Amino acid sequence: MSAQWDTLSEAQKRKWIALSANYPKMSGEEQAKLHSRMSEWVALSPQQRSAARLNYGETKKLAPDDKKAKWEAYQALPPEEKKKLAAGAQKPPAMAAAVRPVPREKLASVPKPRASATAQASKAPRIAAAPNQVDHNTLLPQQPQAQPPQPGSTH
Repeated sequence: MSAQWDTLSEAQKRKWIALSANYPKMSGEEQAKLHSRMSEWVALSPQQRSAARLNYGETKKLAPDDKKAKWEAYQALPPEEKKKLAAGAQKPPAMAAAVRPVPREKLASVPKPRASATAQASKAPRIAAAPNQVDHNTLLPQQPQAQPPQPGSTH
């Protein structure tokens, strides 16, 4: 896993850190189950993982009672029927996302802006606001607050 750490997204890293923090608190049975599932997941190809994610998403859409009934019906099938179902299962849709990163030399280069465009951009008006004059919730300039009248002034 350490060799792959740098390839993980921030969300994946947070998930693994949380998992590692909870692991010692799990019972021996839960730890063994988690380890078994992790080993199975690692053994899957990227296409199989993608199909598993799609299947998981589809089952999340089912009502819990429907899901339970379908699972029990499947478990009651003889092994031959299960094999037939697995053989006739829908193939996952072709993925549009690349499985591997594209080599840098195959990427198109981004053209640099023309000098006249950068000159015009630098001349564009800017809204200057001091940090204390910006509403941090909306990032909009705050209206100057009216100053209370000074004692002895005539307004």
